[in-house]
Order: sequence, then structure tokens, then C-alpha cells
Amino acid sequence: MLLFLKFIILNMAKKQRQIYTGLELKQIKKITNRKNRSSWAGKNIISNENRRWDFFEKIIKYFLRFILWLTTSKIGWKNKVKTNELVDRTYAKFIAKDSAFIPFSLAFYFLVSFVPISTIVIVLLSFIDDYNVIFVNKIITRVIPGVQSLLAIPEFKINEGAKYTAILVLLLTSTWLGSSGWGRFIYLQNYIYGHENLGNFFLNRIKGFFVVLGISIYIFLASALYITFYKWITPSFSLTGETIFFYISLFIYLLLILYLGFTLIYKLTPSFKLQWNSVLPGVLVASIPNMIFISGFGYLTSLLKYDQYGTIGTFLYLALFVSSLTYFTYMGLIVNESYFKTYYSSFTISKTAWIFKRFNKI
Repeated sequence: MLLFLKFIILNMAKKQRQIYTGLELKQIKKITNRKNRSSWAGKNIISNENRRWDFFEKIIKYFLRFILWLTTSKIGWKNKVKTNELVDRTYAKFIAKDSAFIPFSLAFYFLVSFVPISTIVIVLLSFIDDYNVIFVNKIITRVIPGVQSLLAIPEFKINEGAKYTAILVLLLTSTWLGSSGWGRFIYLQNYIYGHENLGNFFLNRIKGFFVVLGISIYIFLASALYITFYKWITPSFSLTGETIFFYISLFIYLLLILYLGFTLIYKLTPSFKLQWNSVLPGVLVASIPNMIFISGFGYLTSLLKYDQYGTIGTFLYLALFVSSLTYFTYMGLIVNESYFKTYYSSFTISKTAWIFKRFNKI
């Protein structure tokens, strides 16, 4: 009899411990899942949850929250409703069906524009004593293996006037060839933001021409500045010291150059007006991974012998490099769109309309 009463008391105490309030949602969910798994029905249910994809989702969302913490104000960051809305909106666009093919199709056009932009940069550097040689042999070769064969510019054995004419034709032709990818990028920006005027093919191609020209001049100035610093400081270093200095300085300099470059691209290339602060989250999303990829794989090229694969190895590396660049550039664009629509406005204003409006006020 005493054993029976003891059993009843223990059973009642156990039931009392299983009573939870509405404030203990985690415990309720945990107990419910445990009972479902132990029940007959739960053992016969095939779960459609993808644990691997759930882990991937958490990584992306934590990364986005970290970027927002760096770029948004304290008031905006503490607004959890807006923050969750932005993160969910970004992730929904990131896993959308059209996101599966847009970066890869855009990567092809960026790959086509790589050689024209590099050619323009090398031609401009050739006007400064030995800068083009240092750029190819000391810098770009350490980042992209075997690239010398792709960027070899022939010597013009003609008079000075004809030589500069040939160089000008080469620059204009290279710029026009590289403009196709950036013209499509302008169209993509207008499409992602939902701008009313996506622009026609010819107008976007003209804009892409000036974008390629601007990128080439920007890389030329950044390269010339780095080469000047490199020539000034490395003569006193040993071979090992020079290598260590190169990769450390490249890591730091790349972050600065990529940050400023992506800021200009995201701000100036769309057909509509954007505030400078509205593009900063996407700039970090695009800059940090690309900086890690370029410097990290650049260091790996010093350890692995890619030259044995010849031109095929160079093209494979370039394809991987451009795909990574395009992928994170597209991801930064998605983040900027979500940030703009969440914190600034649900619609865009054309630059032309904004300029005419400002002109009429004067």
C-alpha cells in the first residue's frame, strides 16, 4: 500500500514538472519534439528538413547581421523588427530561383571584360618607366598564375605618331569589348531595385563603356600608387622579406581599394539616385570575401606550380576568380536593395528626373 501511494505521488510530481507557461516556449517545443519522436507516428514520419541547408542559412544570416552591425547606426541596429525584415528579405532574394543563374551568366561577360580592362591598365602603365613590367611580373603574376601570356602586348615597330594611333585604337576597342558585361550589370541593378526604366541595350552599352573606362583608370591609378610605394621600400629587403611585405601590403591595400571601388560602382552606375550610406552594407559584403579570395589564392599560387598547366590552368583560375567576384558583387547588390527598401524608400527616383528637379529650383 505504501509503495502504491509513493508511486502515485511521484507520478503527480512528474506531471506537475511538465506544466509550462506561455513564457517557456523553448521548453514546450523541446518536450513536444521529444514526445513526437518517441511516438509511433513520429517514428514513421520522414522529415523533409535539410539540416545542411539550415546550417548554411544560419551562416549567411549571421554574416549579414555582422555587416549590418558595422554599417548601420546604433538606433537602426537596435530596431530588431527592421533588422529581421532586412535579413529575411535579403536571404529570400538570395535563394530565389533567378539567383541561381544570374551570377553565372554575368560572370561570363565579366570574364570577357577582364582582358580588355587589363590591357588598358598595362598600356597606361607603360607610359611610366618600367611600371608595366613591375605590374605584370611582380604583382599580377603573383595573384593570377600564367597571366603574362594573356597580357603580352606586342611592340609597335613604327613611327611615334602611328604608334600612339595604334595604342588609341587598341584602347577604344578594348573598352568597347569590355562594356557588354557592365552594360548588363547596369540593367541588372535597375531590375533588382525595381526601377521603372531598365534602359535599352544601346544606352546601357554606352554607360558600360564609360564604366569600363572609369574602372580601368581607377585600377591604373591604384596600381601606379602601389608600384611607387613598392619601388621605394623593397630594394632594402631580402627575397623572403620582399615576399612577406608584398602579401601583407596586398592584403591591406586590397581591402581599401575594393571598398572604395565597390562604393563608386554601387553608387554611380545605377540609373537612379542612391545615398552614399545606402550602399555601404553591400560594399562590405562584396569587398571582404573578394579581398580574402584574391590575397588567399594569390598566396597559394606561390606554393603551387600552376605554370605546368599552361594556358588552360590560367583560364580555369580566371574562371574561378571571376565567378567569385561576380557572386559576391551580386550578393552585395541584393543586400543594398534590401537595405534601401527597408530603411530609405520603396521606390527609386531617376537621376535624370532628380537633376532636372534640382535645375528647376535654381
